[in-house]
Amino acid sequence: MKVQEGKESSAPQISWENILTSLEDGVIVVDRHGKISFFNQAAEILTDLPASKALQQPCSRLFKRSGWLIDMIRKSQPPQQSSTRGEGDFVTQWGHRVPVSMTVSPLQDQYGRSLGSILLLHDLTRRKEMEEDLKRADRLAMLGTLAAGLAHEIKNPLGGIKGAAQLLRRETDRIPSIAQYTDIMIREVDRVNLLIEQLLDLSRPAKLDLVSLNIHELLNDVLLLERQTVQEHQVVVKQNYDPSLPPIRGDRGQLTQVFLNLIRNALQAMNGRGCLTLTTRIETDFHIREPGRGRENFIWVDVEDDGPGIREEDLPHIFSPFYTTKTNGTGLGLAICYRIIKEHGGLIRVESRKGKGASFKVSLPVAD
Repeated sequence: MKVQEGKESSAPQISWENILTSLEDGVIVVDRHGKISFFNQAAEILTDLPASKALQQPCSRLFKRSGWLIDMIRKSQPPQQSSTRGEGDFVTQWGHRVPVSMTVSPLQDQYGRSLGSILLLHDLTRRKEMEEDLKRADRLAMLGTLAAGLAHEIKNPLGGIKGAAQLLRRETDRIPSIAQYTDIMIREVDRVNLLIEQLLDLSRPAKLDLVSLNIHELLNDVLLLERQTVQEHQVVVKQNYDPSLPPIRGDRGQLTQVFLNLIRNALQAMNGRGCLTLTTRIETDFHIREPGRGRENFIWVDVEDDGPGIREEDLPHIFSPFYTTKTNGTGLGLAICYRIIKEHGGLIRVESRKGKGASFKVSLPVAD
């Protein structure tokens, strides 16, 4: 094969830095003096730390909030020079916890001399969320089965108690104190009955009337329902809508219930003063494939307030039935929201830091 003069074929050279920078997993190199010598883009995102601030800094200082990670680095250095793997929370400089899997390996030259350590970090946030979704779905299924079994046995005597209280009420019109007691009995029976109906809502598969919906029209309708509450308080509503969003596939009534609950919770959290922000966007990095169907695309709706936020210890339980931080709440509102969004094939997440407000994020599938 002849090569024509003046025409040379040359492939672009690919350096190891190009490769490591392009990886989705975080790659960090620590030299033999314990200082950061390489910090790829994924590591910047995961640690919430720019490379310019990380390079040439002691890893013991940068990772001081994650002692387990420093212990793994030490094991990769002389005299042990062993590879280790582990999982744990990486704590950023702002105190945010990111679940990661970590592999730390000794970095050596061709003669086996130590050059430092190489760290490979993989973000486990999505996996942990999926695992928690499965656990939560199992708990809701068990609770639903229990509720369905007990409902009949509870509702019958409740009906008898209410009927007797109503008859007694008619007979005691002349005695105000007894009439007051019977009114309390009737009201409390109705409250228990409502709780049973809400529990049954968790166990019954919803009959969704799925249609193509404009998410912005739906959100505006919900805001219209809450307009009087907003006007009565010093609350500013910001709508950061992406006008290019495609229609979603959903049940208008069920989704109205979800967003009405989330917006009311946000308004109550701000206690009459603050900023409520609604944001919509298209999901570009996450898709779901189901057998016999194409790739599912999603949009996200964020409902954010600038109230006192949710305590970190409350966050893992926020969608659990009967778990509430309100003095007069039932703890079923967010559990029902979770069920509705799951039945739509979407996800619901919450992010919050105490004193910084809360943000509920809802994903919904795009219409075919």
